[in-house]
Amino acid sequence: MLTSVISKLIHSLCLENYPCGRGSWHKTSLRECEDLDDATSEEEDALLELLRSPLSPWKEEVSWSPQALALREVAVKTPEILKGNFICSFFTILHIVDKGVSKIDEGLLMFSCLEELVLSANNITELPSSNLPMTLRVLELYANQIKSLKSVNTHPPPRLQHLGLGNNCLGSPEDIQYFTADLWPQLRSLDLSWSGFTEQCALIEALFALPCLQSLVLEGNPLTLTPSYPGFVLDSLFRLLYMDGKRVTPEDRLRFSGLAKLKGPVCEEAEVIVCIQKMKGVPSPALPLDEFPVISHSYSVSYEFLNQPQFQENTDVGGTSTNIPQNLQEQHEEDESISHTPADPLRTSRKDQNKDSNNPVVMNSTLKQEWAEVIEFNYTTTHRISDLPALKNFFLRGLWLTVEEEKVLSWPAPPAVNAETKTSADKKGKESTDTAQKLKDKKKKKEPVLNLIQEAPVRRTLSTVHVELKDLLEGKDKIQMECDLGVLLSDQNVRTTVTREKELSKKPKEDKKEDKKIKPSGDIISSQRNITSSKGKGKGRKESETDAPADESSPSNMEPLTVELSVQLSKVLSVLS
Repeated sequence: MLTSVISKLIHSLCLENYPCGRGSWHKTSLRECEDLDDATSEEEDALLELLRSPLSPWKEEVSWSPQALALREVAVKTPEILKGNFICSFFTILHIVDKGVSKIDEGLLMFSCLEELVLSANNITELPSSNLPMTLRVLELYANQIKSLKSVNTHPPPRLQHLGLGNNCLGSPEDIQYFTADLWPQLRSLDLSWSGFTEQCALIEALFALPCLQSLVLEGNPLTLTPSYPGFVLDSLFRLLYMDGKRVTPEDRLRFSGLAKLKGPVCEEAEVIVCIQKMKGVPSPALPLDEFPVISHSYSVSYEFLNQPQFQENTDVGGTSTNIPQNLQEQHEEDESISHTPADPLRTSRKDQNKDSNNPVVMNSTLKQEWAEVIEFNYTTTHRISDLPALKNFFLRGLWLTVEEEKVLSWPAPPAVNAETKTSADKKGKESTDTAQKLKDKKKKKEPVLNLIQEAPVRRTLSTVHVELKDLLEGKDKIQMECDLGVLLSDQNVRTTVTREKELSKKPKEDKKEDKKIKPSGDIISSQRNITSSKGKGKGRKESETDAPADESSPSNMEPLTVELSVQLSKVLSVLS
């Protein structure tokens, strides 16, 4: 109950205890008590100082109301007036934040002078307008659990100027019908941010009827993802002065002029443009030691997005992109990863998120490209999403971007295949004419064509990274970044590090063997020691000089794997666009 929480806060002010209230510590007039010992009483100013000093042990927490400290001072000056409904009527502002309030009860009506009530971050599920004081001007209910406005069945406070309903469970068509001029005749500011409103046209049509509305916050709603937002809202509600916390300028009015006439998919669907440009930092594949097999490496970048293929249009320079179902992606995740950063936690967290989400996703992949220091994909895809709440949840979760490698081994065709081709060629040669025989002789002089048979491609995940997309719900239209997937080690780099460790471990053993084989006399030993010592110093200097530059193959000096990614919400900026 709200009133029980307020009662506890008022009780914490200790209005009847020292230094408040009337007691032996309070200096009264001689008419009331002539025999009072002045030694046991204190001056009024000294008592007030005990309430105001930040170091006083009698200072209480009064941030929940500006009138709390003033009420304590009244309890020092004139404690006799603290009777009846005086205390409740004394408060005009109450900030009851994160106190576990679950219901606004009728007891709130005792606060007959209340003008501002803030109940953010509580557990309130209903908004009974009949329990609100008629003097209320500001009502803030951000971050509660209000699921419906059906409890607003009678006239709310007629002088209410601000209503904060952000971050609640509102958004149904039934909730829109309660925004009328009869219920909110003087409402100037309305906060509906981070809710579930999707019907932009219906909501704006209802808000247009509010005659005094000047400030509106819709940030975080699914409808803000459509191309027509915010132009449609600004052009429709011409009385707005502030939109999503920003001042509406005359330039905005001019730019969005005429967008109020927009209807159809531009107000109901979202268009998300995903671009993957360049990738750098892929280690060079190791060169084969033998002529066969012929090894080819190709690379691709894939990312997950909502599973609505019927609304997708793929545009990829050099070809079309492919969509990989989620089950195939999970098979790819089982492949061996060569990333320096452990990929298992990333994979498990991604799978858990996909399982918990009610909105299935698919993997969209670029075309495969051969290795290069800078691999250019020039990939662009436009996703059209009609399920706006699902897109909002997807942006809150973010997407996973994966770099994959495909390796294909090619071997020469077996001799039996070559023999069959020769016999068939001889039969055709006998039946052919002399001109055909001449052409055959010319072909024999040319080099024979080698037939190669390819094995099944081997795919593996090189690295995975999570990309945050929440900024697209907070007012940004485009996220452009260079995703860092960590440093990768190729097979060649791994082999060189292993061989170096082996060589270092073998050197001391070889030195011991040489010492056992050669045992010269003392003079020779001394002379050799001098020679070796001088040589050793020179060698040591040379080795130190050569070892001074850092090894380029060490992970600290290698270039990390990066992918240029951009995710953009399509927006209508003017009538012409």
